[in-house]
Amino acid sequence: AVANEGIFKMIGKPVNRNIRSHVHYREDEVVSAVRAVIDPETQRVKGVVLIDLKLRVLAEATKNIRLGKTGYLMIMDENGGNIYAPETSKLFLPKKWFSQDRSGYFSKRIKGEEYQFIYETSSFTNWTTVGVFKAGEPVFEVKEIHLYVLLFLLTAAFLGMSASYYLSHSMSRPILKLNAVMKTAESGNFSTFYQEEREDEIGLLGKSFNRLMMRIRELMSVTERQERQKREAELRALQAQINPHFLYNTLDTINWMARKKGAVEVSGLVQALSKLFRISLSKGKDIIPLSDEFAHVENYLKIQKARYRDKLNYSIEMTGLCDDRLILKLVLQPIVENAIYHGIKEKKGPGHITIKGMEEDGSLIIKIEDDGAGMDEETIKQITDQFKHRDDTAGYGMINVHERIALTFGEPYGLTVQSRKGAGTAVTIRLPILTKGGTSLE
Repeated sequence: AVANEGIFKMIGKPVNRNIRSHVHYREDEVVSAVRAVIDPETQRVKGVVLIDLKLRVLAEATKNIRLGKTGYLMIMDENGGNIYAPETSKLFLPKKWFSQDRSGYFSKRIKGEEYQFIYETSSFTNWTTVGVFKAGEPVFEVKEIHLYVLLFLLTAAFLGMSASYYLSHSMSRPILKLNAVMKTAESGNFSTFYQEEREDEIGLLGKSFNRLMMRIRELMSVTERQERQKREAELRALQAQINPHFLYNTLDTINWMARKKGAVEVSGLVQALSKLFRISLSKGKDIIPLSDEFAHVENYLKIQKARYRDKLNYSIEMTGLCDDRLILKLVLQPIVENAIYHGIKEKKGPGHITIKGMEEDGSLIIKIEDDGAGMDEETIKQITDQFKHRDDTAGYGMINVHERIALTFGEPYGLTVQSRKGAGTAVTIRLPILTKGGTSLE
């Protein structure tokens, strides 16, 4: 069928066709009609249509044909092999007996008896229909051979071509429809779906395509939401900085005047506040040196120390950290602020805050621990849930810091909180290791 390039072909008694069905016809009990199904656009073979016709159909079609008293019809293929002959036939007709003409007649003496043969070769199947009868017998039935042969060939051709067209159309139509839907998605329209309900391979491919479109739309929605949340977090961070330049300049002037008047303590406090605002500004940069971030939180603690006196104590440790490390700015001060107002302030007696920085497992780890009032399990669970859902109602503080880190660097970076009622709180910040010249986030 493939070699015939889409042209219908009949095969008598096919060999090794490897077809199994519930009937289990033998190869010598059928003739096969075959035709390749070819894609009209690519000219590639998509499959082969094979239709088995039972030989007994030929027997039933020819059993009522009589050529004289003992004559009969037989059918030979293009190579001279018998496709059909009645059970009473014991003759073998060599191919050389037939001339090159597609029709004709001849006589032969076989086993002492004279036989006459009338034959015609079909241009459609290349099969030869032969009428065999003994000489001298009336052969008026021979005149009907052409009619029966023609009817048989037309019927076989109609059945084969109809089945071939139906099967090829049933396979190509859903493929073309799915191809059109994919081209629509390729143009940027991700709201299109394959609508046809099928349970075959094309249907499974269409369902997979629909799931792909839904996943793409979900990812686009998530990306848009994350971008919006990132911009909102950046806006809240900028609003929380209180960054007018004139305030920084005014504090610098107050510091100079306090030193002139000999108010050293006031001067130190104003200087710490001035540095706090200077680092908060950072010339508009989001990524700053790690040393500046630690200096920022130290200045904040100095200011709070002036307020709380012996109530507040603190220590800052940077274990083995290189000078070229960078960090997302304003991530420590909000955590320390929570430690003071919700931990140290609520504790009876003095409290202590420890800030430690280190590198661990390829990440920058900063731990902020206090020995304050601590939190119960329900409060810890609420904070953890807010981390997961990025609750915008939680306000600026630990939630905003976690959100900024997660939106900037992704998983698994962010905050984790451990606490016990009456035993203090530990907040761990995990960040990627950034170096000067090695990041584009500045």
